[in-house]
Amino acid sequence: LVFTRLEAPGWSSPRGAMVKAYLRYEQARAFGVIASPEACPVYADEKGKLVVTAALERLAVWDVRRGVEHQSLIPPARESGLVPAVTKIARAPGSSLVAAGAADGSIRLWNLEDGTSDVLLKGHKSEVTALRFNASGSLLVSGGKDTNVVVWDVVAEMGLCRLRGHKDQVTDAVFVEAAPNTSISTTKTSASNGARLVTCGKDAAVRVWDLDTQHCAQTLAHFGAECWSLDVDPRNARLVVGTADERLHVFSVAGRGGDFGGDGDFNDDDAADGETNDETAVGKRRPGSEDETKARRERDAVSIAEASALLTPMGFVRRADRSRVSTVRFDEKGTFLGVQTVGRAVEVYRCRDAREMSKRLKRRAKRRREKRKADKKAEHSDESEEEEGANVLDASDVVDLAAVVRTKSKTRGFAFAPRSRLKKRPGVKVVMAVLTDANAVEEWEIAGAGDGDGDDDGGSKELAEPTRARALEAAGHRADVRAAALSPNDATLVTCSHKGVKVWDPLSGSCARTIEGGYGLCVVFAPGGRHVVVGTKGGALELFDVDAGAFLSGGVPDAHEGAVWGMALLPDGSGFVTASADKTVKFFEWTLAEVEEDGDETNETTKGATFTRRELGVSHVKTLQMAEDVLSVSVTPDGKLLSVSLLDNTLKVFFADSLKFFLSLYGHRLPALCHDVSSDSRLLASGGADKNIRVWGLDFGDCHKSLFAHDDSVTCLKFVPKTHYLFSCGKDASVKYWDADKFEPLLTLNGHHAAAWCVAMSARGDFLVTGGHDRAIRVWERTDEPFFVDEEKERRLESLLEEGDGGDDDDDDRVAAAARVSDADDDADDDDNRR
Repeated sequence: LVFTRLEAPGWSSPRGAMVKAYLRYEQARAFGVIASPEACPVYADEKGKLVVTAALERLAVWDVRRGVEHQSLIPPARESGLVPAVTKIARAPGSSLVAAGAADGSIRLWNLEDGTSDVLLKGHKSEVTALRFNASGSLLVSGGKDTNVVVWDVVAEMGLCRLRGHKDQVTDAVFVEAAPNTSISTTKTSASNGARLVTCGKDAAVRVWDLDTQHCAQTLAHFGAECWSLDVDPRNARLVVGTADERLHVFSVAGRGGDFGGDGDFNDDDAADGETNDETAVGKRRPGSEDETKARRERDAVSIAEASALLTPMGFVRRADRSRVSTVRFDEKGTFLGVQTVGRAVEVYRCRDAREMSKRLKRRAKRRREKRKADKKAEHSDESEEEEGANVLDASDVVDLAAVVRTKSKTRGFAFAPRSRLKKRPGVKVVMAVLTDANAVEEWEIAGAGDGDGDDDGGSKELAEPTRARALEAAGHRADVRAAALSPNDATLVTCSHKGVKVWDPLSGSCARTIEGGYGLCVVFAPGGRHVVVGTKGGALELFDVDAGAFLSGGVPDAHEGAVWGMALLPDGSGFVTASADKTVKFFEWTLAEVEEDGDETNETTKGATFTRRELGVSHVKTLQMAEDVLSVSVTPDGKLLSVSLLDNTLKVFFADSLKFFLSLYGHRLPALCHDVSSDSRLLASGGADKNIRVWGLDFGDCHKSLFAHDDSVTCLKFVPKTHYLFSCGKDASVKYWDADKFEPLLTLNGHHAAAWCVAMSARGDFLVTGGHDRAIRVWERTDEPFFVDEEKERRLESLLEEGDGGDDDDDDRVAAAARVSDADDDADDDDNRR
C-alpha cells in the first residue's frame, strides 16, 4: 500500500515511508497589460465606444471614454500552461465576431456579446501575421510566417483552400469584392462569390488570387522593397500598398480607379441578362456531360483572365516619414487613408472626390494648352497624345497628405473610429485609436481647419492639427515591471518601473493610483503598510505614501553613487539595509521628519499661517564597504546574520550586529543575482546568471545542492513563509516551484511571454505575484488540489509530446541530460570542497 498525506508547511517525511503530496499553484488573474504591440486595435461596436486590444494571450475590451476595462476574453488553459500570445485581431464588419490569431498559428473566434469562444482554427505552423474578414463576414483570410495563405469559411467553421506562392512572410491580405458588371459565372454554392484576394509579403511581391480556381492570377514585383501592408477602399476602386521605402503605391482595381463617381459605368440589365443566359445555358446541359465540363473550363479561364488584369498601377506618392510602413487602412467611407510607420507618426491622407479630381484634370489640360501656345516649337507636336495624357489620373491626383499624428512613443498600430462617433462631435473629421509601444492606446481627433473649401491642390489645409483627446494608460506600466512588494496584510501591491510606482489591488487587479518617481529597481514596505521605500537606478531612496499617493520629502536623493540593486528590512522593524553598485551596504533607520506647510490662502483663518507636521523619513546609520559591486542583500529572520552577493561570483555572510565576517559561499560560475533566507534562518538559496540555484546551509556554509533551474539567468527567488519551499523566476519567462529539502522541481508556472524580473510572496504563502519584461503582473494562488512529483513529471512529458514536435522533444531531452550531468559535476565539486 502507498500512503499519501497533505503535509503541513516545513514537515518532512522519512524517505521511503510515504509519497509526499503538495498543493498546486495556478494563475488566478493577470493585469497590467493594456495592449500588446504586436496586434492593431479594433473598435468593438458601430458606436465606437469600445476598443478591443491584444493583452498578451487574452483580448481586452476597453471603454475608451471611461478608461476602464469593460471585458476580458481569456482563452482556456492548456496542459503545458503556456497560452500563445495574440498577434493579430480582425473584426467582422457589422458583427460582434472577432478573430484573434496567435503566435502558434491558431485562430480563435470570439463572440463579444457573451464573451464566448467555441471555434479554434488551426492552419498555420507559425505565427499568424495577417488576418482579415470580407465585407459580409462570411470569409476569413489568414497569412503567417510559414508563407501560406489560408481562406476560411466562418459559417461552416472550416478551411476552404490553402494558397502557396509567397517566398517569405505574408504581411497583409484583403478581399476585393466582385464588380457588379463582372462576367464571372460562379455557381450559387461558391463561398467566394466571385471575390478576389490580394496579398503582400516580405518577398516584395503583391499577388492576386482567384478563389474560384485557387490560382495566383497576377503577381506584381516591381516595388523593389518589402511590402508590409495594403488595403482597398470601400468602393473596391483603388488599392494602396505600403512598402519599406518612402513610396506609397496606388493601384486601380479592375479599371475603376479612374472613375469619378459611384461604382463605375455598367449596365445592370446587361449584367442580369448575361447571368440569366448563362444559367439557362448551363441548365440545358446534362450534369457530368462533356459540354458542362467544357463550360466550366471556359468559366475558369475567363475568371483567371479577369483576375490577371485586376490591378493597374497608377503611380506612387512620396510619404513625409521615410521610415517603413507598418499599417495602411482606409476609413469607413473611404474619405481618409491612414498610414502608420514604425516611427512615431501616423500620416492621414485625404482621398479626393470626383469634383476635385475633375478640377485637377481641367487645370492640368489648361496648363498644357497654355504651354503649347507659348512654345512655338510645339506646332508640330501630337496634340491628341497630350490631351490623352492630361486626362489620365495618377496617384498624386487621388490622395494627398492632410495631417500627421505624432506620438511621444513609437506607434504600433491604429484604427479609424466608426462614423457614428463624428455625429456628436461637430467639426471633427477624423477620430482614430493609436496603439503605442509604451503599453498605451491614445485616441486622437482631427478637426476641420475652416468652413471654406480651401485650396483643392493643398488638401492638408482642410484639416487642423491633430489633438490627443483621451488615452488608456493608467492601467499599466510604460516599461518593464522591475520590482514588486506586498503590504504586511497582503491587501496592497506596489510595483516599480522606469517612471515611478503603481499601487494595485491584488484581488481585483485594478490600479488604485500612480505616483511619479525614478527608475525603481527594488521596493519594500515600511512597518504598518502605509509607506514604501524604492531604490532607484540613479542611487536614490524614494519614499512614498501609498494611501495618499504622495511623494514624501523624507527620502535620500544621494543615498548611493550607483544603482540600488536590493533592499532588506531588519526583523526588529527599526530600519532596512540597501545593496548598491557603488560597492557599499548601508543601514538606514526610520525617523520622523518635521515639514512646514503654509496655510490655505482661501481660508481667512489660516491665510498667512505656517503649520508644522511630521512625516516618515529615513536617516543613514552605518556603512559596510565591500570589494565588489553588491547585487543583493538579505537579513536572516532571527536578525543574527547579514548576507550579500557580490560581482565576484561569491556570497558573503556577516554578523548583523558587529558586521564581522562569518562565511564565504563560493560555487557559482557567474554572479549570484539574487538570494533569500528561509523563515527558520537555516537555509540560504541563491540564483545566478549561470542558470543554477544553490541551496546553502547557514550553520557551516556548505552547499547542499546545485540545481539547474532555468534556461537563462535566475533573476529572483523567494522562500514560502514557514517552509523550505521556494519560487524562482528567470529570463526564460518561467516561474518554478522547488522543494529545498528534497532538491526537486515541483511545478513550472508558464504564463509570462518575456523575462520575469520579480517575485513577491504573501505573508501566509497562499499566493504570489510576479512581474516581468512583458509588463504583465500575474497572481498565482494556491489551490486545494494535491499533486505528486512523479505524476507531474509524466503530465509534463505528455503535454510536450502532444503539443510539440519531435525536434522540440529531443531538445528537451538534451537539456534534461545536460542538467543531470551538471548536477553530478556540481555534487562532485562540492564533495571535494568539503574534503
